Amino acid sequence: MTEDERWRGLIAAVGTQLPELVEKFLTRILPDPAYADSGLTLEDLRRSSFRSFAAMLAALGGKASEIDALADIASELGARRARQGVPLDSLVRAIRLDFSVLWDALAAPALGADPALLVEKAEVVWATVDRFAASVQERYLRELQEIEGADADLQQQYLTQLLAPAEPSPTDLSRIAGALRISPHAVFLVAAIDRNDGLLVRRRIRARPPRDVPVLTYDQGHHTLVIRPRTASSDEKLSFQEAALFDGVAVAVAPHAAGIAGVRTAVSAAREIMKDLPMGSRGVFTLRDRWLSITAHRLSQVGCNPESLILSALGRCSEAERERLLEAARTFLELGSLVATADRLACHRNTVVNRLAAFEGYTGLDLQKPRDSALALLAIGG
Repeated sequence: MTEDERWRGLIAAVGTQLPELVEKFLTRILPDPAYADSGLTLEDLRRSSFRSFAAMLAALGGKASEIDALADIASELGARRARQGVPLDSLVRAIRLDFSVLWDALAAPALGADPALLVEKAEVVWATVDRFAASVQERYLRELQEIEGADADLQQQYLTQLLAPAEPSPTDLSRIAGALRISPHAVFLVAAIDRNDGLLVRRRIRARPPRDVPVLTYDQGHHTLVIRPRTASSDEKLSFQEAALFDGVAVAVAPHAAGIAGVRTAVSAAREIMKDLPMGSRGVFTLRDRWLSITAHRLSQVGCNPESLILSALGRCSEAERERLLEAARTFLELGSLVATADRLACHRNTVVNRLAAFEGYTGLDLQKPRDSALALLAIGG
């Protein structure tokens, strides 16, 4: 008997054990959470495993037509697992297990295979499994790209409706939330980043675990908007996962949006905060950080710059006195304490009191009164 005949006989013998091969494979793969928690049925796993082993054994028999059939099965399996949301690394790891299961069967003492024949054919078995895995991976990635492209197009379409100038009706909002697969009653993180940082953040979003909370992105003007349902806290502080998306870039975080209807207002807030940031900024910025600068800027845009009120009033004193009074006022507004202000300025507390009194005499603003201090902050504290 020739070597090829002995090899084909061994392949045929293992082929009679297909049900046992499948069960051994399932026993090894099911502990993987990606499969145990994937929602895949045992029937699906058993059927695809049976077809894969049968096709690999047929290809190992050396028929060209069977090698083509193996490629077809690999393509179908890769596309189906991509649609089912099985992580690629878990899928490839499962296929690599096929080699050990096949090899254990081929080398089983009961079959009495010639050890020299097994050594010679080991590379052939591994190459067949590896070729199958590569074909599955290639089709998986192509299918995933198609899925992501279709999802992205739909996502942009519905986000455009959500953020359109005409406010959507409650019915439209419910329909948009359903299409985006988010709860219309969730609390949302709404953030804005520079559009140039959008590609980096989108790559990080794609690298997240498949079952993580969905993250929506939308380009609007010079900004990329990031919208994510909150799972734990409704405050502005970012969770670890959220902060990781924006590491190394400037991000403006709006006050949280209660429900999908609030996302529109939150988007406006996030963009306003972002536009207010100085060039080269990095880190997380909220309304709490930027309200003073935003308000002062907005007032000045409509000719209501508070700074003009104070500077014109202080125009009656000498330049040196004006600088001393402004220094004392700014320091007190920052620290809120006469003692701390005196320490910062290296002078007596009474000196601070006298300078603040002089500031009030010129401007009419008592910085120990909240309303007056707020106006002074807008004028000189930004």
